[in-house]
Amino acid sequence: MEELTIQRIPFTKDADNKLRSLKARTGITPNILCRIGFCMSLELPTEPNDVSEAEKGREINRFTLFGEYESCFLAMLAIWKKKKGSTCSLDELLIRHMNRGATSIAQSIHLFK
Repeated sequence: MEELTIQRIPFTKDADNKLRSLKARTGITPNILCRIGFCMSLELPTEPNDVSEAEKGREINRFTLFGEYESCFLAMLAIWKKKKGSTCSLDELLIRHMNRGATSIAQSIHLFK
């Protein structure tokens, strides 16, 4: 079974700015926002876009992002990959879903403003 090898999750500058703004507005820490956004991204029917060429923001340690729930989130990602038939590695999918999730949650919270 494929495993994650990445330890630090890179965010684009845009996703990082959205997370910082949401933290300031809601008081919710970026790791919790990322967990919610990650789940929102998994609900979308399409594969997230590649973000490797985007301007780099901060990186967040994988353990900080998931904490004790890492195995649950990684199981959801593995199931999503199998269901969608994605050819991307789990590392790449995690990065893509985290970045799309940050944008998704920012858009959702903006709607409630």
